[in-house]
Amino acid sequence: MHDLEARVRRGRLTKRRILKDVPALRFGEGRDCTLPAALAIATGGEYDWLMGCSGAAFTTTIDETSWDPLAATPRDPETRTRMAAAAGVRIDPVDPPFDDEMRALVLDRLIEGVDTRLLPLELGIGGPEYGLIVGYDDEAPTFYLRTFFDKDDDLRRVGWDVFENAERGALTFADRTAAPDRARSVRDGIDVAIASADASDRALMSWAATLRDDTRWADSKHAGSAAFADHAMRAVLVDKRRAAARFLRAARGLFANAPGGDLLRAAESCGYAADAAAKGGLGPFDGSVAMRFIDAGHRRAFAKGLDAVRDHDREAREALASARSSIK
Repeated sequence: MHDLEARVRRGRLTKRRILKDVPALRFGEGRDCTLPAALAIATGGEYDWLMGCSGAAFTTTIDETSWDPLAATPRDPETRTRMAAAAGVRIDPVDPPFDDEMRALVLDRLIEGVDTRLLPLELGIGGPEYGLIVGYDDEAPTFYLRTFFDKDDDLRRVGWDVFENAERGALTFADRTAAPDRARSVRDGIDVAIASADASDRALMSWAATLRDDTRWADSKHAGSAAFADHAMRAVLVDKRRAAARFLRAARGLFANAPGGDLLRAAESCGYAADAAAKGGLGPFDGSVAMRFIDAGHRRAFAKGLDAVRDHDREAREALASARSSIK
């Protein structure tokens, strides 16, 4: 970490600080949902904990019309608020553009966040995902970022011009609150998992049915773009269920034997769901992935894997419902 550096430039005191110990953000490393990944690093929290307590680890969401992969990731305001509560913070979203007066206020908040290591989140600067502000030089000013789209380990440098609108350059600041009640946070996550069960099952059913609809993929160009969406959504699904399994195994220690056993059964089912989805293929997207998707036989195999995910999810929800009935 760079210590706070103060300098005098052209008669004005300036400050510069860069937190170089903040790790690079990468897809495929068990933190593929970028909001909880960034929020966990920003607050010193745990990715699996935020995914589980918010309920996001147990859900499946899909844009049935466009198959936009972003729809598969947790980013709605309600989930974001639950994640923040589980992290012990209150969030303050601020959308650009910023006029001169607002820039002064935003700069103060950015400096405060970096100096206190309660890092501000950004959305959409490197790509359509969340990242982190990890440093500043207030002379220009210049801001230093970690994003999921960085080409190497070097920090991304940006100025005010990148803060354009709610889709590119939106900021989220955080303030500490009282430490969360961990048992209550687990209960909240289980409640979301149970309440969202039908919607998640419908999303998986829609996804599988679309894969089996060969007429939709007759145009190979359309199928090629859909191959990327299918691949990305599968990566998110696997990431969610693996996070759910880890979360439940860790959470069982908070409760007595009866709910603890049910939580372990649910964790095993979530793990099986992740394994079933992973059989469709993970890793970097390339031409071979697209070619497999274009083949009707492979698509039917992918759909069969989603059918298995539905079965394992149903078993997980039954175990969660049993556990919840024992948790006061």
